[in-house]
Amino acid sequence: MKTPKIALFYDWLNQWGGAERVLLDLHRLYPEAPIFTLFYDPSNTPWLKNAKVITPKYQLKFPPFYPFFAEQLNFSDYDLVISTTSYFGHCLLTKPETKFICYCHTPNRYVWQKNFLKFYRPIDLIYSKRPDLYIASSINSQNRIKKNYKRDSSLVYPGVDTDKFVPKIAINNPYFLVVSRLVPHKKIDLAIRACISLGKDLYIVGTGRQQKELQKVAKNNPLIHFLGRVSEKKLIDLYQNCQALIFPQEEDFGLTSLEAQSCGKPVIAFKKGGALETIVEGKTGLFFEKQDLKSLVETIRHFNPLKFNPTDCRNNAQKFSLKSFMLNFNNYINSTCNNIR
Repeated sequence: MKTPKIALFYDWLNQWGGAERVLLDLHRLYPEAPIFTLFYDPSNTPWLKNAKVITPKYQLKFPPFYPFFAEQLNFSDYDLVISTTSYFGHCLLTKPETKFICYCHTPNRYVWQKNFLKFYRPIDLIYSKRPDLYIASSINSQNRIKKNYKRDSSLVYPGVDTDKFVPKIAINNPYFLVVSRLVPHKKIDLAIRACISLGKDLYIVGTGRQQKELQKVAKNNPLIHFLGRVSEKKLIDLYQNCQALIFPQEEDFGLTSLEAQSCGKPVIAFKKGGALETIVEGKTGLFFEKQDLKSLVETIRHFNPLKFNPTDCRNNAQKFSLKSFMLNFNNYINSTCNNIR
């Protein structure tokens, strides 16, 4: 039997975050597979320097046209197409004999979570029938796929590299940490306001279009430190020495929560979304009930790092190890697609 030809798809390659880390893991799992995408900015994606990236011939950055451009990608030479997506990876056109698997973090955000494209839902529901199978990255995602797309899905959690993100015996520094893209739905302003209100140091790792606005919120306060992009070594050091990661957003899953726990650190998180699957309340972190300043401030006030055992945090993260993801994902592909390696 010939070795099946595999292609990967990801919505766009122009930044770095949890979803991009998942793509990189899939690339490592299937290194010969080209990566199809709608937009590609090599300057912002050095982590994919060895991958073959394919984009449509014509591109127009206007959301309603994205599915059209996704349809222009040619997968006729491939036996298996795996898309990993939060937006348009379910819209691809493949031959009937090509197996199409969608690893879905959430149904199309523009359509199902933003009211200005609500009218587009009936069309997106048609697109949602194209994949042969769905894999969900969390129970949270699985529920959305069922609710919005009326499709069943298998569950394969993404993984954190617990061999790299390790604890270190050190005296806790009095700072809190945020690791995130700086965009509005991440709610980083809540963490900034809370730490200023309580007189706590906050280190912020990440870049994004909201950076200038967030710097205005911080008002040059010496407690707030914008670090931008940092090396993986520096990121691990920041995790190892913080009091806790602040996680104010609602995520589909949330790998940074597990990176912190893998380093033996607890997480202070908004009680919704993927955080409910990755954090054990009172043991590996604390939840705040409402996504507002008062609720977050009260939770930070009640936070005591000495009440959290680094071993408990580490053990919880190891349930979501990268090795487990690689094994589970590949086993799923093998079991459904006849000896795809």
